[in-house]
Amino acid sequence: MQKIILPISKCIPGMVTAQPIIDMQTGATIVGQNHMLTKDNLDSLEKFIHADIWIYLDSFDKVWNLPAETIENYKKYSKALEATIGKMAQSPDASSDRFEDIYTHIVADFTNNHNLVGCTNLIKQLDYTIYTHSLNVSFLSMLICKWTHQDEELLINTVKAALLHDIGGINLAFDMINKTEQLSYAELAEYEKHPIYSYNIVSKIQELDPSIAKGILAHHERFDGTGFPIKLTSSSINKVAKILAIADTYETLRKKHHIFDTLKILLTDGLTKFDPNMLLTFCSNIANYYIGVYVTLDSGEIGEVVFIHPKCVYRPIIKINSNYIDLYEVTSKRIVDIE
Repeated sequence: MQKIILPISKCIPGMVTAQPIIDMQTGATIVGQNHMLTKDNLDSLEKFIHADIWIYLDSFDKVWNLPAETIENYKKYSKALEATIGKMAQSPDASSDRFEDIYTHIVADFTNNHNLVGCTNLIKQLDYTIYTHSLNVSFLSMLICKWTHQDEELLINTVKAALLHDIGGINLAFDMINKTEQLSYAELAEYEKHPIYSYNIVSKIQELDPSIAKGILAHHERFDGTGFPIKLTSSSINKVAKILAIADTYETLRKKHHIFDTLKILLTDGLTKFDPNMLLTFCSNIANYYIGVYVTLDSGEIGEVVFIHPKCVYRPIIKINSNYIDLYEVTSKRIVDIE
């Protein structure tokens, strides 16, 4: 695990020491190695002239620091979706009331934008299933609706669509979310039908607005006609699908790439494929939530993201010790990992 020197002002409870913290006047150990810092530890350190504080890097805890209740709610709703959507896949009307109840509680319990973004970063800490994927896409869709100032009706329909968008993939012969090997020709053909399977299920639920099923059918369509399953172009794709497309693609990329590579892919390859205004607004907003993460450059240097460059959100300004590197100007260096 990587480690870095931090000033006491940057240390928070829960961080773990990578080396003992020594009183420089007496040589005594104030805090031992591999010790989880507490508020009392940090308060007492203020009274000493101490050695450098070496901390194991863990950007997740440092930046997100999600409340335990939020993480437990995330797990709870993921399991609830598994139980409910699994039944709906077999009999669409069987659990529609239960689905409405889950939706209502999700939007009530997850209102804080910081927590919504933080929860989408739990993919490396918790089991990743089609249900956690759908929950993450719903969170991202909620954020896109907020940041692009969509009305309440569209937000409701889009979040419901996000929770149900992959319901047709549950019964595929392979795990379309976690399969690491390249899909065979037959598997790819089946995968590209999953929006149709999802549409066929969701369109039978009479309580849902018709725009939800239409959005689900088109969530893999692209503005330039390169999507599937129908190869629609921009004018034929409804707003629900436009939002789902960005949220679903971002979520899929984040499973394989760090945030800044994800944003680069979206902004270089996606401007002709997604609604450009929605995409630019989403990328510029979500990038700012990653200020404070530690990154490794291809030079081997480790630094902290301190500023998101407005001209290029995937090449931020990095602080390494007391030096600042503007990756927008210093094009010879790039971020290879987030700690």
